[in-house]
Amino acid sequence: MDLPADAAVAESDIRRLDPRPAPTKDPAAVPVTVVGPDKLGEFVDALRGSAARAVDTETVYQPRVAGSRGQVPQLRVISAATRAPDGTECAWVVDVARHDGPELATALHDGLRVPDLASDAWNATFDDRVIDTHLMEPAEAAGAAVGSLRWWDAQLADALLHQGLTGFGFFHGLAWAAERYLGLSVEGKATTQLSYSADAPLSDHQVAYAAADAVETLWVSEVLRDRLRETRLEEVCRLELAARPFLDRMERAGLPFDVQGWEAELAGLAARRVEVLTHLADLTGGGQADLFGGGVEPNWNPDSEQQARDVLNRFAADRVEAWTAKTDRHARPLAPTDSLGASVLAGIGGELCTALLAYRDLSKTLSTYGHTMAEHLWSDGRLHPEYLQVVGTNTGRLASRNPNAQNFTPRLKPYMKPPPGRVFVYSDLSQAELRFATQLAGDEGLRAAFERGHDIHSATAERMFGVQMDGPAGLGALDRPRYEEFRTKAKRINFGILYGQRGAGLSRGLTDAGVPTSRDEAGALIEAYLGAYPGIAQWVDERDRYIGHFAATSLDADWPLTLQLHALWPRTDDARRALRKQQRRHHSAEEVHEAVLAAERAAAIDAGRFAQGGEIDLRDIDVAEVAWALSFAAPVVVRSDGSPLSFSSRTPAGRRQQFTFSVDWVLGEAAAVVGCSTKPRPDEVWRRVLQRFELAPPTASSGGALRPAVDKVLEQRHVRRAVVDEVGVSMGAADQRFLLQRALHTRVGQMANAYRNAPIQGGVADVMLDAFGRLGEVLAQYRSAVAVQTVHDSVVIECDEHDAAAIASDVKASLEAAMSRWCPDVPTVADTDIRSSLSETSILEAID
Repeated sequence: MDLPADAAVAESDIRRLDPRPAPTKDPAAVPVTVVGPDKLGEFVDALRGSAARAVDTETVYQPRVAGSRGQVPQLRVISAATRAPDGTECAWVVDVARHDGPELATALHDGLRVPDLASDAWNATFDDRVIDTHLMEPAEAAGAAVGSLRWWDAQLADALLHQGLTGFGFFHGLAWAAERYLGLSVEGKATTQLSYSADAPLSDHQVAYAAADAVETLWVSEVLRDRLRETRLEEVCRLELAARPFLDRMERAGLPFDVQGWEAELAGLAARRVEVLTHLADLTGGGQADLFGGGVEPNWNPDSEQQARDVLNRFAADRVEAWTAKTDRHARPLAPTDSLGASVLAGIGGELCTALLAYRDLSKTLSTYGHTMAEHLWSDGRLHPEYLQVVGTNTGRLASRNPNAQNFTPRLKPYMKPPPGRVFVYSDLSQAELRFATQLAGDEGLRAAFERGHDIHSATAERMFGVQMDGPAGLGALDRPRYEEFRTKAKRINFGILYGQRGAGLSRGLTDAGVPTSRDEAGALIEAYLGAYPGIAQWVDERDRYIGHFAATSLDADWPLTLQLHALWPRTDDARRALRKQQRRHHSAEEVHEAVLAAERAAAIDAGRFAQGGEIDLRDIDVAEVAWALSFAAPVVVRSDGSPLSFSSRTPAGRRQQFTFSVDWVLGEAAAVVGCSTKPRPDEVWRRVLQRFELAPPTASSGGALRPAVDKVLEQRHVRRAVVDEVGVSMGAADQRFLLQRALHTRVGQMANAYRNAPIQGGVADVMLDAFGRLGEVLAQYRSAVAVQTVHDSVVIECDEHDAAAIASDVKASLEAAMSRWCPDVPTVADTDIRSSLSETSILEAID
């Protein structure tokens, strides 16, 4: 829908926002040498004498076939770009098929392993794995003295610049980077890239393409180093790059998995699920026999929250009303808008809720970790989870996928076990986030408790409640129930305060943990905690005051430009996705621009508004507008210069988490304010939009709340936008701006918890990266040791049993040294043990 006339954005205001630089260099102008056996020495000399160099690989295209999981594509070309000390640049293309493998591996090793000079790459993990698998490892097996190469990964550096931005969730490609940082439109992806065969002679176009990739990587890396310096991200980039080889080798090693044992466990879980379903049927009036499972299924669907609410209201009415009386201060049945999460079921309690929780647990295990785990096995019989640096989370923590090795159910862990004669070394930084928070806040009370080596939750309870917890005269010896109650309260607050927990959340958490606590009591507990630890209190207050100040002084949003981006971005993104689906490559802004115009012409003709071939009066969309829209991963609130409205948080190592504002969220909040308003003009806007889309007016729940029903209507994003646009048309640009500004202010306030926690989670993530870099060097001393898993603040090493004690000592020392570097004023402990599986019940020896 068009913007109001007085809020329109002049085309010139948008066209000036093209983020691409004007290209100043052409990769085709760099001279290319095809490296045959006779040129190998010249190539090595150029590498060894270079002041900067980049390396890229081209592989043989191999369609995905059954049984090929984990197969590394065959190496065909190694290309390099070198810059001599005098600035002269050259490109080199090595046709691997024309060389003796060990000889080429030795030459690369000699040319690239120059001290203190890594090779630039885009996605170094891919290039490293391809070169190792098809060149270095076979050469080593043949007796050549070679090893893995050293890399500087420009793709990781680029990701650090975008960390936290709304919509950014995965790495960019080289073609994207060449356009964004160099202004170059790169062609050939999905044509030249996939056309390399195993042994056919290289064409001139293939040679030029491979050379250009290396040259572009060299130039992009140069720009990125400048950007890292400008944004003070050099140190955290160094940590990421140092950790990358360790994580790469962990992925290659894989995790041993007893698939036969797990399949037997699944059969038992399936049988137990049948028993629970039969019990649910017995509790709710019976059911129908399951012809296949041998049990009875209830006459309602336990997977349906609505049906589960109805059943609870009917068969557990007393418990439901007791729970709602406690949470809402008046007894009532469960309403359609009430959540039925695990904490709610636990709060209601009783046999029916217990059975529902058991059913959900079994169903989740069977669906999430069931027979699909076997699908992730490689030909070596191991799982090889992928770990994502930078793009995995906004805070810097790693994410894992295929499968997610950071979220294994406890039932699965006993089946993650090494073969006979080998064990796991497990090491975990104890209470890492709380210790890091103590360092950041400089809280002397918490630091002293860590210094004394006391149970930190017991020590916190002593300060909060003024009681003696430990020792012969303490509650632990004299009144164990009160001891557990006080310690549970202290533990919940110790961790919850870092995530911005308030009275309501603490009340629910403690009540679910078996310590009934009202909201008022929970609020008093938080006040007692902050009084006990004034350093933490001050730090929390400073973080929260920053958010308040930003909300009050810095919301300089350009709403016409923001709404223009919101309208433009889906059109450009849809066109980009359609092109990529057709051709599987990056497309330039010019290509996307043409696709947008073509799609809109086709849509106009299909709608019958224009005859085929006739004149179509579409607003001219400039290439600069498309380039600007494509520079965002999602539509966000922008300033008048076209940049995202944002604020950021830093860790001591310099990691930057950026906070931007989704336009869709802001529109949803603004539209909800209109939908819930009882004032005449907003009410008229709301009714007009509902009529336009033939939507029924939402009604309040039995508890009197209208907002959940309004939010349900606004799940349709076009309705959100229509409401805000209608405000502009009917009420004017000033009211529209006021509404949007109010919604943005609300969103900023909601980010306070994430802002508070960002330097803590991000700081511990930096610590673990530091530890990975150290561990990579430590484990190189042990031939039997391979890393197989990491979860947040822990790492697991598989090794021969006779090496385990020495490796465990070194692993423990590495984690503690990394933590001490970034958290120097607070004692550090890495709880370390030797175990026979991932399960905590399989510990063989604890390491002091």
